[in-house]
Amino acid sequence: MAASLAADTREAFASARAGLAQFEVDLVVRARASTNDASGERDRLLESIVVAYRFGDRQLWAAVLLDLLTPAILERLRHFRPEPPAIDLEDVRAEFVVQVLEAAATMPLPPDLRFVERRMILRAGQGVRRWLRKERRWRGNCQTLESLAEKESK
Repeated sequence: MAASLAADTREAFASARAGLAQFEVDLVVRARASTNDASGERDRLLESIVVAYRFGDRQLWAAVLLDLLTPAILERLRHFRPEPPAIDLEDVRAEFVVQVLEAAATMPLPPDLRFVERRMILRAGQGVRRWLRKERRWRGNCQTLESLAEKESK
């Protein structure tokens, strides 16, 4: 079994931190210390990190972004159930991470953007829900090997 998401993101951030300049480390520290208060500081900091992810070293900034968003990701992951036998919890977790990074890469960034973290998490959740729904539909249309064997024997 893989390590927890928190451990994975912490480890990825620790290795990515070496590639950050001091002002970038300061940005991450400020983003980590900020809260979602009315000032919108966290939104501005997260927007800066999303822009850096889009135009900078994606692997490095993905580690930063995921490390900052891990608590929100873990909270949202509680709402999803795996679809055994094809999709287990690790698959759902991996798809959610992919969807968070996809949201960071593609979501619109209008002026005075608010609720950056919430927008990314909700977009990622929507992507995972669609993915799981598609899997359920596909599995509903498939026949089991046992039913195929029964048809052959008749």
